[in-house]
Amino acid sequence: MYGSTFLVLSTLQLLGATSANPKSDEKTAPNIRQIDPDVADISGYYTCKGQEAGGKNYGGIVVLTKKNDVYVVQWIVGGGANFTGIAIRQGSTLAASWTLPSERGTVRGINLYRIESTPNGPRLTGRWASLPGPGVQQNETLLFLKKLDVEE
Repeated sequence: MYGSTFLVLSTLQLLGATSANPKSDEKTAPNIRQIDPDVADISGYYTCKGQEAGGKNYGGIVVLTKKNDVYVVQWIVGGGANFTGIAIRQGSTLAASWTLPSERGTVRGINLYRIESTPNGPRLTGRWASLPGPGVQQNETLLFLKKLDVEE
């Protein structure tokens, strides 16, 4: 019996059972940590990089603006596609919904990001999906550029 317990514990340790220790991710990426959910306002300008379902890469600019309890998100990607969405934050997670007019009707989508802290500011890594769409999740990363200009 003790041998079985030792074997199970050894296997869990070798496999790095991260579900038992949520802070174990911090050891794998020392320059990245989750943002304290009550401290950081993530408003600002970001570069946007992602990949579409067909494997085509895209890039652009994203502007996050905090409006009371929500964020307004503006994307300008690819050849000038410009669309807006609304996002809510819970701790180190940001969920955004958006619409994009197209020749074939309105495309609706949702993005889900993990907010991380880097020496250069917040980084949002996540995935997105759309309807109509291929029914698969795509990856997207937002890298902080600068804070929003202060309105006078």
